[in-house]
Amino acid sequence: MKNNFSTTVFALFLFLGFAVQAQDDTSSTTDPYGVGNRANEIRLDVFDAAFFSALDVSYERVNDSAIGYGVSVFANLRDTEDNVAYYEKFAVTPFFRFYFFNKQDFGAKGLYAEVFSKFASGDNPDNLNEDYFDAALGLSIGQKWVNKRGFMLEISFGGGRNIGLDDNSPDLTFRGGISLGYRF
Repeated sequence: MKNNFSTTVFALFLFLGFAVQAQDDTSSTTDPYGVGNRANEIRLDVFDAAFFSALDVSYERVNDSAIGYGVSVFANLRDTEDNVAYYEKFAVTPFFRFYFFNKQDFGAKGLYAEVFSKFASGDNPDNLNEDYFDAALGLSIGQKWVNKRGFMLEISFGGGRNIGLDDNSPDLTFRGGISLGYRF
């Protein structure tokens, strides 16, 4: 009887020792995306919201430490006659990003280059009574900072050329801003 009790206690301690070791090993895994295993980001362009009464919300999926892709949705909340900075009323912008430098340390943050396509509708800058819809291809660069809790700040700047689907559209398009967001 005493031998069975000793064997059971020994087996229990052995089992608990392996369980504690297994939990300890999982907490020291590598961090492939830079902030835990978080691979999704959502952000708001606070510059557009504060100064132009425009809403620009973006979602990005972090594919690995060097690549991300996503989409931005832009809505001009003012009438374009009152807001000469933006002739666009609405735009959807899919994008693909390449992050540079030591990707293992940066984890899809830091300096990046981006290719994008923009599908936008708005008012003709020369004649505000004429609407347009056009698509554009472009490039932008930016810098992204992500803290350990997943909050992020991003600054970007770029531009592109409309491909001419509509004669009323402007020749060039702009992409950029200052965004705050969260990686989850």
